[in-house]
Amino acid sequence: MSSEKKTVYITFVGGIDKALVNKFITFCTAVVKEHKPDELYFMIASPGGDVDSGFVLYNYLQALQGGMQVTMHNIGNIDSIANVIFLSGERRVASPNASFHFHGVAMNVTGAMNRNALKETLSRCEGMERRIMKTIHTRTKLSIETLEGLFSQGEGKDVGFAEEHGIIEEVKPPSIPAGAVHLQMNFQ
Repeated sequence: MSSEKKTVYITFVGGIDKALVNKFITFCTAVVKEHKPDELYFMIASPGGDVDSGFVLYNYLQALQGGMQVTMHNIGNIDSIANVIFLSGERRVASPNASFHFHGVAMNVTGAMNRNALKETLSRCEGMERRIMKTIHTRTKLSIETLEGLFSQGEGKDVGFAEEHGIIEEVKPPSIPAGAVHLQMNFQ
C-alpha cells in the first residue's frame, strides 16, 4: 500500500452566491467520494459576493478537514467574503502577484422603507461585518481594530501584508505536478 499523499487540485475562479455554493459543495462531495484524497488543493480567485453563502462554504470546507487537508492558493484576487472562504484552508499560500481586498458589507435595498426596516437593514449589515471580522481575526494575526480600519477604507493588500499578518504562510507560484488530478469548477 502506497504511503504517498493523494492531492486533488481544483481551480475555482468566480463570485459567490447561493446557487454557486450549492454547486461547489456538490462538486467537492463528488470529488471526495470518487478520488478519496488526502488533500484538496484549491487554486482560487474570487471577487466575493453573498455573505451568508460565503459562510456556508467556509463551514463546509472547515468540516472537510476532519478527513483531509484543505489548502487554499490565491492565484489572483481574494476580495470581500472570499477572504473568509480562503481562510477556511488549513494551509494558505498566494501567488507573488496576488492581492486581498477588504471592505464593509453593502446591501441592495429596493422600494420604500420605513424607519424600522432601515434599522433592521443596518443591524443586519453591521452583524455581517462583525461575523466577517471575527472570523478573519480568529484565523489571522489581524486585530479587530485593524480590520475595522481596512473595512472602512476599502483596502486592497499585497502578499507581503498577507504573509506578515498570517493570512498566508507562503508566497509561491501555483504548480500542478505532472499526472496529478486537476479539476476545473465551471458552473456556467
